[in-house]
Amino acid sequence: MTEGSATVDAATTRSLLPREHGAWGQLAMPLLAGLGVARPTLPAALLAAATILAFLAHEPWLVAIGHRGVKARITDGPRALRTLLGLGAAAAVTGATGIWLAPPAARLAALLPAGLASVVVVLVLLERERTIPGELAVSSALSSAGALVSLASGASPRAAATVFAVWALAFTATVFAVQTVLLRARSRGAREPGLLHSVAIAVTTGAGGALALAAGLGWTVPLAVLPTAVLSLIVCLARFSPARLRLLGWSLVASTTASLLLLLTGLSPR
Repeated sequence: MTEGSATVDAATTRSLLPREHGAWGQLAMPLLAGLGVARPTLPAALLAAATILAFLAHEPWLVAIGHRGVKARITDGPRALRTLLGLGAAAAVTGATGIWLAPPAARLAALLPAGLASVVVVLVLLERERTIPGELAVSSALSSAGALVSLASGASPRAAATVFAVWALAFTATVFAVQTVLLRARSRGAREPGLLHSVAIAVTTGAGGALALAAGLGWTVPLAVLPTAVLSLIVCLARFSPARLRLLGWSLVASTTASLLLLLTGLSPR
């Protein structure tokens, strides 16, 4: 192989990192919350690491099973499969060790992210991951991982439930907002889901906040969800141009960061 052809091959090598930028935020925010509500412990760090490893295995899995196209499976499938097996094994070892070392409450709570992850697997195999139900399943699974990490850190079940509720509701709002922009772009303006999706955001976040209050979680949940819910409503109701998706992405980073700070403040010892 000549030096020129080697350069071309290196330049065209497919990245096996997750391609959806918003998913990185859905990974980071719950884990930061889970590690921040109490003093981080070794089990919590191991479970956070297992979540990150499983997240990184997602893109190689899609390539290996052909969901990134036949060409990608043929040219990058073997490499993707090797990466998938390595990351999967590392995730299994760190996750199992973390659960073994974790308090009993965390071991029991591990059933929730495991169950939600199973739902995500089924939806991916059915090629429904990019639908609203698919994205809600992914965001709920990552939110539950944050709650699990908080329990492994020694946080109370109430704090863990608060972590899960905040991110499940906040990410529900962002899913509807992003889907609104994408549906407008794909249909070239023929479809306008903004009003319907804004109603869905208002109902889910409003009802979720009310249920959190009724369950004794206090005002932390509705207050922490508020910045992300408000931005998502603005995106749905305004004619947000698909050409400004980068601005939308950074706006969502800002709103979820505000949600994280409000969550940690609400759960901090008085």
